[in-house]
Amino acid sequence: MLAADPTWLARSIGGYYDFVDRIVVSYDEQGRGWSGRQVSSEECLSQLKALDLDRKLVLAPGSYGTTFRKSDPIEGETRQRNAARSEAGVGADWVLQIDTDEYLPSFAALASILDLAGEKKLPAVDWPMRVLYRRLRDGRFLEVANADGSIHTEYPGLVAVRPDVELTHCRRAEVPFLRPVVVGDRASLEVSRPPGEKETRIEQLSVSQVILHNSWARDARSTWRKVSTWGHSEGHRAQIYFALKWLPAPLRWKTMRDFHPILGDLWPRLLPTDTIATPAGSDMRPRDA
Repeated sequence: MLAADPTWLARSIGGYYDFVDRIVVSYDEQGRGWSGRQVSSEECLSQLKALDLDRKLVLAPGSYGTTFRKSDPIEGETRQRNAARSEAGVGADWVLQIDTDEYLPSFAALASILDLAGEKKLPAVDWPMRVLYRRLRDGRFLEVANADGSIHTEYPGLVAVRPDVELTHCRRAEVPFLRPVVVGDRASLEVSRPPGEKETRIEQLSVSQVILHNSWARDARSTWRKVSTWGHSEGHRAQIYFALKWLPAPLRWKTMRDFHPILGDLWPRLLPTDTIATPAGSDMRPRDA
């Protein structure tokens, strides 16, 4: 766990706390993020210590924040993740990489896929994520959807790796991996393409087992803090996106198209969660976080 963002931390850790042996908490000793700006490491540590009833935490401070404008946020993120992976890998079968703004609804599903990856001798496991974007006044979440109105999933990086797997770009690694996808999903970007050279794909998951990604589903103050310190921050572009896209989304969501802050068409459109169509073969409709 990289301790920088406390907003969804308690819920995130609740998805796996009972099922892991140790939780390595990596953070910058000066409280800086990859862009060089201050992050909320101390608040994260305070929350974690209060939640750690079984004393699973292993604190792993280091030097990961550098002076803004002289740093490469992506390089810093990858370096910190590798340091945490190395520490967590001692005596471990698998190292999980679940960010504090991500919630895994079903650890049993992940455990089953890890067993399958072991049988296939694959050293890494990917996992689909649903992206919650903004909350409406009626309490519903706006969620990223495919162009046809079906549930959108994406794969920002590996969620589990063998201890000796070296990360090359954030959570990604140049190793063979297992990618489970939602039954019936044909429209999400990664699954609309043929499997890659290192990818073994299985169509097995239900919507209820997909990770909920909450990086944007928060109040305005914490969202601003997030876009100002995250590893993908590129000068003022993130802040401009926040002001022109994210803030007015409750009023403009019906007309928003191809609005991902970096990759554009990765996010085709927005829909309230209860209007998104469930892929054929899935066992439930979407639920709010």
